[in-house]
Amino acid sequence: MKVGFLVFILCAISFFVGRGTSFMGSALSVNTLIHDNPMMKAKDKKLSKLDNGALVDSETVNYWNLAQESEKRGSYDKLTTVNLGSGLFTIGSDSIVNSHFIIGKDGVIVYDTGDNEHDANVFYNEMRKVTRLPVRAIVYSHEHYSLGAKLFVDQERRRGNRNIKIIGHPNTNKVMAVSGGVEALHPEVGGVLMARSVEQFNLYLPDKGDDARFKNTIIPDNNGFVPVNTPVRNGQKLTIAGIGMTFYTKDIGTDTSNQVLVHIPSKKAVLNNVMWGWFPNIYSLRGGKYRNPEDWKRSVEFIKKLKPEILMSTHSTSIKGSDRVAQRLQNYQDGLSFVLDQTLKGISLGMGPDELRYFVTIPDYLKTEPTLIENYGPISSMPPRIYNAIFGQFNRDATTLYRLHPDDEAKRIVLAMGGETRVKSLADYAYKDGDYQWSCQLANYLVRVNKSNDNNQIKANCLKQIGYRSLATTARSWALSQARAAEGKVAIIKNAPATFNQVRGNASSFVNNYRIRINPGRAQGTDKFIAINLGYGEKYGLHIRNAVVDFVSDRRKIDKMKDLEVHMNKDTFTKLYNNLGTVDDFIASADIGIEKGTREEVVEAFSNFDVIYDWDNDPALNTVKERTLASEEE
Repeated sequence: MKVGFLVFILCAISFFVGRGTSFMGSALSVNTLIHDNPMMKAKDKKLSKLDNGALVDSETVNYWNLAQESEKRGSYDKLTTVNLGSGLFTIGSDSIVNSHFIIGKDGVIVYDTGDNEHDANVFYNEMRKVTRLPVRAIVYSHEHYSLGAKLFVDQERRRGNRNIKIIGHPNTNKVMAVSGGVEALHPEVGGVLMARSVEQFNLYLPDKGDDARFKNTIIPDNNGFVPVNTPVRNGQKLTIAGIGMTFYTKDIGTDTSNQVLVHIPSKKAVLNNVMWGWFPNIYSLRGGKYRNPEDWKRSVEFIKKLKPEILMSTHSTSIKGSDRVAQRLQNYQDGLSFVLDQTLKGISLGMGPDELRYFVTIPDYLKTEPTLIENYGPISSMPPRIYNAIFGQFNRDATTLYRLHPDDEAKRIVLAMGGETRVKSLADYAYKDGDYQWSCQLANYLVRVNKSNDNNQIKANCLKQIGYRSLATTARSWALSQARAAEGKVAIIKNAPATFNQVRGNASSFVNNYRIRINPGRAQGTDKFIAINLGYGEKYGLHIRNAVVDFVSDRRKIDKMKDLEVHMNKDTFTKLYNNLGTVDDFIASADIGIEKGTREEVVEAFSNFDVIYDWDNDPALNTVKERTLASEEE
C-alpha cells in the first residue's frame, strides 16, 4: 500500500512538472524566497535613463543628480575644480581618479596624473586655468594612476621645464615594468588580470544608449608612464617649491602595497589613496592580492593620528574642517570594521561563503556616509573573499569536495529539469517575474549545453537587467559587457598580450613566464636546455625536463648547461611571446639567429610550448592587435 501511494505521488509530481511553469512557477515564486536579493525581486522596479541614455535604477539616478559640491557625495562625476585654500586644489572629473595640485613659491606639485592621456589632458588644462607656474614635482599615490605623467612632462618640456621630480614608492618602477600597474600574485597570469581589469572598467560598453558607461571608466595606456626618479622612503622629508612635505610608504595598505601618503604639516593637509569615494573595495571583481581590512583600518588610523584639517584623496571628494575630516575617517573605518567583524561572526556560526553574501549587510546609519555607498563594488562580494583568504575555496560541505565539471553539471541539470525546451521555459518565466538572478543561472546552464543564438540571447537579456539595476559600476560593467558578448556585439579578451614596453623593461620576467606554456604530452621524455640571448648582456635559460620547465638566470649555469642557443632582440621575443609568429618564421626572416644547434633542433624544442594567443580563431584579440603590433621604434 505504501509503495503504491509513493508511486502515485511521484506520478503526480511528474505530471505537474511536465505541465509547464504553473507548478514550479508558483512553488518557486520570488515572493516565497527566504533571502533578499535585489536581482530576484525586480519585477515592479522601474528603470530610468541618464543624459547619455544609460539605463539605471532610481538609486543611481538620485546619486548622479546630486550637485558636485553636495555633502552627500563621496566622489565627483563631472569636471570640477575645488579651491581648498592655502594653494591646495582638487580636480575631479568623470574619471575614476582625482588629480590634486599644490601651488608653492616658484612652482606646482601634482599628486596623481590620471590613468591615460585623456585624463591627463583634462587635468593639465584645468590646472593651467589656475596657475602658470612650472610643475616642480609629480607624486604617484601608487602605480595605478601614474599613466598620465608623460603628458604632463611633455607639456612642461614645451614650456622649457625639463627638471621635474617624479616621486613614488621604491617599488613603482619594478611593478610597472612587470605588470603595467596591474600586479598579480603570480606574474605569469598578469595578462589575464589586465584583461579582467578592462572588462571591469567599461572598455566594452558604448558611450550612449541603454548599455552606456557613465562612471569609473578606465582605458589604461602604459605608454604614459614616466619612471620614478625620486623614490621616497617612509618618513622622508622634502621641501619642493617652498613647501615642506613628509612622505609615508610603510604600512599604508589598500588596493596595493606601494602607496605614497603625503602630509603637509604647514597646511594641515593629507593627500592619500586610503579614503575612497565609495565603500572600500575589500575585494575587486577583477581579482588580485587579498586586501586585508585590518591593514586598511590601520591606514585610516594612521591618517587620524596626523589630525588633518584638509583631506585630499585619490578617489573621494576633498573636505575641510577637523571635525568633518575626523567624522569621515571614523565612519570609513567603521564600515571596514563592520564587514570584517560580521563576516568573522558568520564564519563562527558555521556559514560558508555563499551564506555570508546574505548575512553581511551594512546598517542604515553607515549607509548615510557618502564614502560607504556601494556604487563601485558590491558589499555582497566581499565576505566570500575574506572567507577564501582564511580557508581557501573549500566551503566545508563534503558534497562539494569532488565537483562536477561545469559542462557536465549543466548537462545533468538541464536533463533533470526536463530538457532544453523545459529550461528555456523556466528561464523565460523567471525573467518575466523579475527573478533575473535565477533566469541567468538557468541561461548559463543552457549556454553550456548548447551555445545557440537563442540561448545566448536568454543569457544576454537577464544579464542586462542585472547590469541596469547594479548600483556598483564594476558589477554593471561585468554584466553588460558579457551581455553584449552573448549578443555578438563585442568580443571579450581573456588574456592581454604583452606590450613592447613591458618586455623591454623587464624581459627576464617574460622569459620566465614562457615556461608555463609547456605541453606535458609533447614534452614527455624531453631534456633540452635552451639559452635565449636578448643582447646587451641579457641571457636567460629554459630547461625543459619532461612536463616541467626551469627558468635559469645564472649566466655561468646557462653557458655550462645549454644544448641550444638562439639570439634575438626584445621586440622579436615580444612577438614570439604573443604568438605573432613561430620560431621557424622568425628564423626564416633572420629575426632569430642560432648560436648553437641546428634549425630543426631549435624548432623541435620550441614546439613543446603551446600557443596561448590564437590570433586566427580568437576575435577578441583583434581589439588589441593594433596596440600589440605598434611600431617597434615608439
